[in-house]
Amino acid sequence: MIIMIGGIPCSGKSTLMRSLIQEMGSHEDVEPMKLFPCQKHGDTLVIGRYPVEETFGGTDRISYGAISKFRDFINQEVPKHKHIILEGDRFCRAKDIEWLLSEHDAKVYILKVSPEVESERHTIRGDEQSEKWLQTRRTLISNLQTNFLLMGELEIRQTDTWDSIRELKNEIKENLI
Repeated sequence: MIIMIGGIPCSGKSTLMRSLIQEMGSHEDVEPMKLFPCQKHGDTLVIGRYPVEETFGGTDRISYGAISKFRDFINQEVPKHKHIILEGDRFCRAKDIEWLLSEHDAKVYILKVSPEVESERHTIRGDEQSEKWLQTRRTLISNLQTNFLLMGELEIRQTDTWDSIRELKNEIKENLI
């Protein structure tokens, strides 16, 4: 199964991923295809790397040049792994999500938070993302949710609380059995 996690900045994507990874135990750093640094946790491939104490890890650190190679990468790696997990907005594009859901055993989770929680998390994180850039991310996620071809296919989750992130982690873990 392929699990993709998308959402606006500060919706809990990296927190969720780090929590999942922590429970997967030790890993091996691999790069199965140029531009795709990954972590291999047994039979699960995590796209991107998540160094401890690094806020922006995972796919945020992958080159934009990898976007055009995403489908080739997935097709190459699916036969080699029981599960593939990725989060972030690097590959969270409607045309790739449509392809992923139609061609592979996949679930796409979209995380949402209230504007108040989003603002609070940006303050806590101390990030320097411009409001203009943040608005483009919000629009991208909003457009995914209203995309006629994706309606009913996306797993949309409200992640305003740490408990809701923990519940989602447990739901995802059930899909990874």
